Amino acid sequence: MNWTLYDARYTAATRFARDPAMTLAEVQTILRHAHVTTIALYTVVGLEDMVDKLAEHYGRPAQPAAWSQQYDPQDVAVVFGAR
Repeated sequence: MNWTLYDARYTAATRFARDPAMTLAEVQTILRHAHVTTIALYTVVGLEDMVDKLAEHYGRPAQPAAWSQQYDPQDVAVVFGAR
């Protein structure tokens, strides 16, 4: 393969940014970026990750809507329709 040091740095930075145990400030410090906004380049969600998260979300059972007891049921029915 024809990898460059930039490719290795980009891969490492992407993995750091996606690690839930690391903050963006820590990634910024490790990479020695002057601005945390530069880290945004590495936080782009991969297509595989997005598909997995969507499958996980839609695989969960739907939660029924529960309205606070402070709301009048008739008001809720008027605004959101009868359920």
